[in-house]
Amino acid sequence: MLEFYHRLALRLRSVRLLFWLLGVAGVAALVASLFGPAPWRDEIYNVLAMTVLLWAVLGASIVHGFAAPLPEAAAGAGRAQRFWVGVQRALLGLFGLFVTGLALAVAFATMRAAGMSLQWLGS
Repeated sequence: MLEFYHRLALRLRSVRLLFWLLGVAGVAALVASLFGPAPWRDEIYNVLAMTVLLWAVLGASIVHGFAAPLPEAAAGAGRAQRFWVGVQRALLGLFGLFVTGLALAVAFATMRAAGMSLQWLGS
C-alpha cells in the first residue's frame, strides 16, 4: 500500500498547486453557500462545495504525505535504526489507511453530489 501511494504521489506532485487552488475554491464556495444570499443557500451548493473541498484535501494529503522516499533500513543497520524505520513505516501505514478511508468518503460524497445535481437539473 505504501508503494502504491508513493508512486501516486510522485505522479500527482506536478499538480499539487491545483489541489491548493481547488481547496481555496472549495472553501470560498462553502462560505458562499453558508453565508451568501438566500438563493445560494440551497443544500446542493453545500454538498458540491464540500465535495470539491474533499477532493482537494485528498489530493494534497497524498502528495504531501507520500512524496518523500519511503524509509528503509540499511543492510548493516542496528536494532535501534531498524526499530525506528519500522515505527516510521507503521505510522505511514496508518496514514495510508486514513487516506483510503478519506478516498471512500470522497467517492460517496461525489456520488451523492452527482445524484443531487441530476435531480436538481431534472426538476
